[in-house]
Amino acid sequence: MRTLTLCVAAAMLSALAACSSPPSTPTVAAPVTTAAASAAPGLTTTAPATAAPTTAAGRLTLDLVKQQVGPVFAKDPDCPRGAWVTDPGNIDAKYRANVTAFGEYDCHLTDGETIPHRVAQAVFLTFKDQHSLNDYADAELGMVPTLVDGTTVVIIGSGLKTVEVRPMLRAIENACGCGHVA
Repeated sequence: MRTLTLCVAAAMLSALAACSSPPSTPTVAAPVTTAAASAAPGLTTTAPATAAPTTAAGRLTLDLVKQQVGPVFAKDPDCPRGAWVTDPGNIDAKYRANVTAFGEYDCHLTDGETIPHRVAQAVFLTFKDQHSLNDYADAELGMVPTLVDGTTVVIIGSGLKTVEVRPMLRAIENACGCGHVA
Protein backbone atom coordinates (compact mmCIF):
# COMPACT_ATOMS: atom_id res chain seq x y z
CA MET A 1 0.00 0.00 0.00
CA ARG A 2 2.52 2.58 -1.19
CA THR A 3 -0.15 5.16 -1.49
CA LEU A 4 -0.60 8.74 -0.49
CA THR A 5 -4.28 8.76 0.23
CA LEU A 6 -4.07 12.11 1.80
CA CYS A 7 -4.02 13.62 -1.65
CA VAL A 8 -7.09 15.31 -0.25
CA ALA A 9 -4.83 17.01 2.27
CA ALA A 10 -2.88 18.46 -0.62
CA ALA A 11 -6.11 19.58 -2.23
CA MET A 12 -7.58 20.89 0.98
CA LEU A 13 -4.42 22.73 1.90
CA SER A 14 -3.72 23.94 -1.65
CA ALA A 15 -0.04 23.51 -0.95
CA LEU A 16 0.76 20.64 -3.24
CA ALA A 17 0.33 20.17 -6.94
CA ALA A 18 0.49 16.38 -7.05
CA CYS A 19 0.69 13.37 -4.81
CA SER A 20 3.63 10.98 -4.85
CA SER A 21 1.70 7.74 -5.25
CA PRO A 22 -1.43 6.44 -6.95
CA PRO A 23 -4.55 6.03 -4.78
CA SER A 24 -5.40 2.70 -3.17
CA THR A 25 -8.75 0.96 -3.10
CA PRO A 26 -11.00 2.80 -0.64
CA THR A 27 -12.84 1.33 2.30
CA VAL A 28 -16.17 3.10 2.27
CA ALA A 29 -17.98 3.69 5.55
CA ALA A 30 -20.88 6.12 5.34
CA PRO A 31 -21.70 7.69 1.99
CA VAL A 32 -20.87 11.38 2.10
CA THR A 33 -20.46 13.20 -1.17
CA THR A 34 -17.94 16.02 -1.16
CA ALA A 35 -15.50 17.58 -3.54
CA ALA A 36 -12.61 16.14 -1.53
CA ALA A 37 -13.97 12.61 -1.66
CA SER A 38 -14.52 12.90 -5.39
CA ALA A 39 -11.08 14.38 -5.97
CA ALA A 40 -9.25 11.72 -3.97
CA PRO A 41 -10.91 8.33 -4.33
CA GLY A 42 -8.16 6.61 -2.33
CA LEU A 43 -9.48 7.96 0.97
CA THR A 44 -10.58 5.41 3.49
CA THR A 45 -12.67 7.01 6.21
CA THR A 46 -15.68 8.86 7.42
CA ALA A 47 -15.65 12.41 8.70
CA PRO A 48 -18.39 13.60 10.97
CA ALA A 49 -20.71 16.34 9.75
CA THR A 50 -20.63 17.66 13.30
CA ALA A 51 -18.00 17.32 15.98
CA ALA A 52 -18.37 15.34 19.17
CA PRO A 53 -18.27 17.30 22.40
CA THR A 54 -15.03 17.51 24.34
CA THR A 55 -14.88 15.29 27.41
CA ALA A 56 -13.52 16.48 30.73
CA ALA A 57 -10.68 13.91 30.64
CA GLY A 58 -8.30 15.80 28.38
CA ARG A 59 -7.70 18.07 25.46
CA LEU A 60 -6.49 17.22 21.99
CA THR A 61 -3.33 19.23 21.29
CA LEU A 62 -0.73 19.28 18.55
CA ASP A 63 1.94 18.31 21.10
CA LEU A 64 -0.04 15.20 22.08
CA VAL A 65 -0.53 14.24 18.42
CA LYS A 66 3.21 14.76 17.76
CA GLN A 67 4.08 12.43 20.65
CA GLN A 68 1.80 9.72 19.32
CA VAL A 69 2.52 10.00 15.59
CA GLY A 70 6.30 10.44 15.44
CA PRO A 71 7.43 7.12 16.95
CA VAL A 72 4.83 5.07 15.05
CA PHE A 73 5.46 6.70 11.67
CA ALA A 74 9.27 6.45 12.07
CA LYS A 75 8.97 2.63 12.08
CA ASP A 76 7.48 2.64 8.57
CA PRO A 77 9.96 2.20 5.68
CA ASP A 78 8.28 5.07 3.79
CA CYS A 79 8.67 7.45 6.73
CA PRO A 80 11.98 6.89 8.55
CA ARG A 81 12.29 10.65 9.04
CA GLY A 82 9.46 13.07 9.43
CA ALA A 83 8.83 16.73 9.97
CA TRP A 84 5.90 18.69 11.32
CA VAL A 85 5.06 21.70 9.17
CA THR A 86 3.03 24.39 10.92
CA ASP A 87 2.99 27.08 8.23
CA PRO A 88 -0.63 28.28 7.96
CA GLY A 89 0.13 29.10 4.32
CA ASN A 90 -0.45 25.38 3.66
CA ILE A 91 -4.12 25.78 4.56
CA ASP A 92 -6.58 26.54 1.77
CA ALA A 93 -7.20 30.31 1.79
CA LYS A 94 -10.95 29.91 2.27
CA TYR A 95 -10.35 28.18 5.66
CA ARG A 96 -7.15 29.92 6.81
CA ALA A 97 -8.84 32.76 8.73
CA ASN A 98 -10.88 30.24 10.72
CA VAL A 99 -7.94 28.02 11.76
CA THR A 100 -6.24 28.78 15.07
CA ALA A 101 -3.76 25.85 15.11
CA PHE A 102 -2.33 23.77 12.27
CA GLY A 103 0.26 21.07 11.72
CA GLU A 104 0.94 18.44 9.08
CA TYR A 105 3.44 15.58 9.25
CA ASP A 106 5.49 15.00 6.11
CA CYS A 107 7.56 11.85 5.66
CA HIS A 108 11.12 11.89 4.33
CA LEU A 109 13.39 9.01 3.35
CA THR A 110 16.62 10.90 4.03
CA ASP A 111 17.79 13.98 5.88
CA GLY A 112 17.76 17.06 3.71
CA GLU A 113 15.21 15.64 1.27
CA THR A 114 13.72 18.70 -0.45
CA ILE A 115 10.38 17.21 -1.46
CA PRO A 116 8.73 14.90 1.10
CA HIS A 117 8.33 11.25 0.17
CA ARG A 118 4.84 11.22 1.71
CA VAL A 119 3.04 14.52 2.28
CA ALA A 120 0.56 15.29 5.07
CA GLN A 121 0.39 11.78 6.53
CA ALA A 122 -1.07 13.38 9.66
CA VAL A 123 -2.97 16.67 9.74
CA PHE A 124 -4.00 18.61 12.86
CA LEU A 125 -6.44 21.55 12.63
CA THR A 126 -8.18 23.61 15.28
CA PHE A 127 -10.94 25.94 14.12
CA LYS A 128 -12.09 29.08 15.88
CA ASP A 129 -15.66 27.81 16.13
CA GLN A 130 -17.89 24.78 15.56
CA HIS A 131 -19.50 26.26 12.45
CA SER A 132 -16.07 26.61 10.76
CA LEU A 133 -15.15 23.01 11.58
CA ASN A 134 -18.49 21.74 10.28
CA ASP A 135 -18.11 23.71 7.03
CA TYR A 136 -14.62 22.31 6.56
CA ALA A 137 -15.66 18.74 7.37
CA ASP A 138 -18.67 18.85 5.07
CA ALA A 139 -16.72 20.33 2.16
CA GLU A 140 -13.29 18.74 2.45
CA LEU A 141 -13.23 15.55 4.50
CA GLY A 142 -15.96 13.36 3.09
CA MET A 143 -14.92 9.73 3.63
CA VAL A 144 -11.78 10.48 5.66
CA PRO A 145 -11.37 8.84 9.11
CA THR A 146 -10.95 11.54 11.72
CA LEU A 147 -10.54 12.18 15.41
CA VAL A 148 -12.64 15.16 16.47
CA ASP A 149 -12.48 16.91 19.82
CA GLY A 150 -14.55 20.08 20.05
CA THR A 151 -13.27 22.28 17.23
CA THR A 152 -10.11 20.23 16.62
CA VAL A 153 -9.75 17.52 13.99
CA VAL A 154 -6.91 15.04 13.35
CA ILE A 155 -6.61 13.20 10.05
CA ILE A 156 -4.25 10.25 9.48
CA GLY A 157 -3.39 9.18 5.94
CA SER A 158 -3.31 5.56 4.83
CA GLY A 159 -0.21 5.87 2.66
CA LEU A 160 2.10 4.06 5.06
CA LYS A 161 2.34 0.26 4.98
CA THR A 162 2.68 -0.28 8.71
CA VAL A 163 0.26 2.39 9.97
CA GLU A 164 -3.40 1.52 10.26
CA VAL A 165 -5.55 4.65 10.25
CA ARG A 166 -8.32 3.87 12.72
CA PRO A 167 -6.05 2.20 15.31
CA MET A 168 -3.70 5.19 15.10
CA LEU A 169 -6.59 7.61 15.65
CA ARG A 170 -7.85 5.47 18.54
CA ALA A 171 -4.37 5.50 20.12
CA ILE A 172 -4.40 9.31 20.02
CA GLU A 173 -7.96 9.33 21.38
CA ASN A 174 -6.92 7.02 24.25
CA ALA A 175 -3.78 9.06 25.03
CA CYS A 176 -5.90 12.20 25.18
CA GLY A 177 -8.93 10.72 26.90
CA CYS A 178 -11.01 12.96 24.69
CA GLY A 179 -12.65 13.25 21.32
CA HIS A 180 -14.42 10.83 19.04
CA VAL A 181 -13.10 8.72 16.15
CA ALA A 182 -15.41 8.65 13.15
